[in-house]
Amino acid sequence: MSVSRRPTGFLSVAASLVLAGAVHAQPSADQVLTELGFSADEKQRVLQGEFVTAKIGAVSDRDLSFAVAFLVKAPPDQLSKSVVDGALLAADPQVKEHGKLTPAGSLEDFSGLSVTEDEARALLSAEPGDGMNRSTAEHASFKSLRGASATVAREQLQRMLLARYQAYRSSGLTGIAPYDRGGGRVSDVASDLTKASQSATALQKNMPALYKVLFDYPKATLPGMQENFLWVKSVIRDKPTYVLAHLFAAGDGEARAVVRREYYVSTGYNAEQSAAGFMPVAGGTIVLCMSHAFTDQVAGSGGSMKRSIGSRVMAGQMKEIFEKGRKSIEH
Repeated sequence: MSVSRRPTGFLSVAASLVLAGAVHAQPSADQVLTELGFSADEKQRVLQGEFVTAKIGAVSDRDLSFAVAFLVKAPPDQLSKSVVDGALLAADPQVKEHGKLTPAGSLEDFSGLSVTEDEARALLSAEPGDGMNRSTAEHASFKSLRGASATVAREQLQRMLLARYQAYRSSGLTGIAPYDRGGGRVSDVASDLTKASQSATALQKNMPALYKVLFDYPKATLPGMQENFLWVKSVIRDKPTYVLAHLFAAGDGEARAVVRREYYVSTGYNAEQSAAGFMPVAGGTIVLCMSHAFTDQVAGSGGSMKRSIGSRVMAGQMKEIFEKGRKSIEH
């Protein structure tokens, strides 16, 4: 269902309550939802386990954005640890393989990543453009291997993913190489993720140290911050998609804020960043998640309609994943 209220009001009130951690005595879910501006019908739906979605403003002409609120019968700390540990991956039917990355990173970290003959041909034959997200140098390295075996293509993919992980781990946003779109055009992932971070104004107000991490990682950190790095292979619309993700979380009192940043995505979309607040209430936790996914496919002529449709589709897919993840956590 859609929430018929101003998106900015919904987000500013919700995020302020979630991230401030100001509620010391455990309130009822009804009290919290009233503070967030939900109608009686909307509150009842959330309390019955339904998901409530809201529109949020796009930060660029490539942005598919949405927000969702729901109730989970588990404490914020448990939820935070589960998300950072990658528990939601098991709830996503598109995910086929995944693994954790060690601090320094090594090719061994990607030992569980497989590449079929068909996938190898796609990797080796791709040209600069909108189909495959790679830098100019990355395209050249794969092009030099055309005609090679799937094993060789897999090894090159592993080297590329490792190099991107190590660049991000050492330099953060400034270490993300732009995607070569051909004809001298590039897609600047770091710029889009910066804009998504700038839109997290409630986080800036209530948890400024975590907000600073969004921009200045790895120089910026904070005591007690949990983090994890993952690689993921998904099949989205019949296309293998290789993703590098950074998950990190911090707390204020019993409340928690969690960020998932996909700083490399091989195809389909460019990058994604979601920020979630976990607010303790009697009987569980209210989760508020705000997400921005970037794709060149919704830019240009007719972009507004494409973004509207894409955001609804993405919100629907994420609700299915959240529902499966919620069931696994509650049981």
